[in-house]
Amino acid sequence: MKFALAKKVEMTQVWRNEIAIPVTKVKLEPGSIVQIKTSDRDGYDAVVVGFGSRRAKNIAKPQLGQMKGVGNFRYLKEFRYRLDIRTNEKAEFAALTRGLAIDPATFEVGDMVKVQGDSKGKGFQGGVKRHRFAGHKTTHGTKDQVRMPGSIGAGEPQHVFKGTRMAGRMGGESVTVSNLEIIDIDLEEGTMLVKGALPGARNGVLTIVGRGDLKTKAAAEAKAEEKVEEVKQEEAKTEVKAEEKVEETKAEEKTETKAETKAEEKPAAEVKEEAKVEEKSEEKKEEPKPKTEKKAEEKFEDSYIDKFNHLPEAEREKYSQPAIMDALNELERQYNIDLVPVLTKVAVAELKTEEVAKFIETEFKLETAKAEEIAKAMQDKIFNLVAAAPAAPTEAPVTSEK
Repeated sequence: MKFALAKKVEMTQVWRNEIAIPVTKVKLEPGSIVQIKTSDRDGYDAVVVGFGSRRAKNIAKPQLGQMKGVGNFRYLKEFRYRLDIRTNEKAEFAALTRGLAIDPATFEVGDMVKVQGDSKGKGFQGGVKRHRFAGHKTTHGTKDQVRMPGSIGAGEPQHVFKGTRMAGRMGGESVTVSNLEIIDIDLEEGTMLVKGALPGARNGVLTIVGRGDLKTKAAAEAKAEEKVEEVKQEEAKTEVKAEEKVEETKAEEKTETKAETKAEEKPAAEVKEEAKVEEKSEEKKEEPKPKTEKKAEEKFEDSYIDKFNHLPEAEREKYSQPAIMDALNELERQYNIDLVPVLTKVAVAELKTEEVAKFIETEFKLETAKAEEIAKAMQDKIFNLVAAAPAAPTEAPVTSEK
C-alpha cells in the first residue's frame, strides 16, 4: 500500500487528443513517519505521518512527545494496514521506521487512488438544501410553508426516531472518493493532477491511498532537497533585486546625462547648428540605395492533417475504427507520447511503416530500442488492423446513354 499527504490547490482541465479532462491539482507534501503502531501494543497496525510546520508553543505536550526528534508538524494523519487481509504488505510494514520521509515519486501516472478529505462546511441548512426535499405545492393555503419539512413521524412513540432527515448542520464531514486516476505528476514542482473533483476547499488537507509499493527516503535527503529549494528561491530573489538595482542605476545615469545636456545647451548652440549643416551635406552626397526586390512568397502547402481530411471517406473511416482508436489511446498512455501524427503520416503516405521506428526516434528523441518497441506495438495493434480492413469500394464508370 502506498500513501501520501497533499494539499488541494485548484481545479482545472487538461487536453488529451482533443478531449478535455477535468482534473484537480494537488501539492504533495514531504511527510515524515512519526509513529509505527502495531497490533501487539496498540491493537492494530498503522503508520502516523506528519507534515506542515508549527511552532512548538502551539502544540500540545502529548503531541510534542509523540513527534520528538522528528519535527514539529502541523498535521498528523494515520494510515492503517490490514495485514490480516493483505499479507503481502507485511514485509513493507516491517521495513518502515520512525523518521523516514515519504518519497513523492511513489505514485506514477495511471495509478488508481482513493482520496479522503473534509468537505466544505455550509452551516445550518433546511431540508430542501440538505436532503433535497421537493417542498410543498405552491397552490392554495401554502403561504410560507413551501420549504417546511412537514411531518416527522407518528405521535404514538412520543419521540423522534434517530436518523430522521431534518434540518441541521451541513458539510464539514469526512468524504472519500474512490477509483480516481492520476493524469500527470510534476516531481520538480511536487504537484499531481488527479482526474475528477476532490472534496474540500483550496488548501484543504487530503490523504491519497493507492495500491503498490511505498517508496521512502531518509530524513536527511528530504531536508537536503528542501534546503536546495530554499537556496533556489533565495537565488531567484537576489537576481530580481540585482536587476532592480541595475534598472535604478540606469535611471540615475539617464537623469544625470539629461541634467548635463541641459547645462550645456546654451553655449553649445552654435556647435549644434554646424553639425546640422554637415549632416545635410553628407545626406546630399549619399547615393540612393538600390531598391531590393521582394522575394516571391512561398506558397503554403497543406499539412498532413489537411491531406488526411481530403482523403476519401472510406479511407478515413479505415484509420478511424473504434478498435484502432482504443489501441492508439492505450499506447499513448503506456508510452506517454502523442502517436496521432505518426498514424496520420502513414495514412497520407508521407511515412512508410518500415520508417516508423526511425521517425519516432528522431521526433521524440528516444533510444533506438524504445522506438523499435513502440513501432512494433503500433504494427501489431494498429497497422495490422488497418491492413485487415476491407478495401474501399470503387465506383463504376458512368456511361452516357445514346
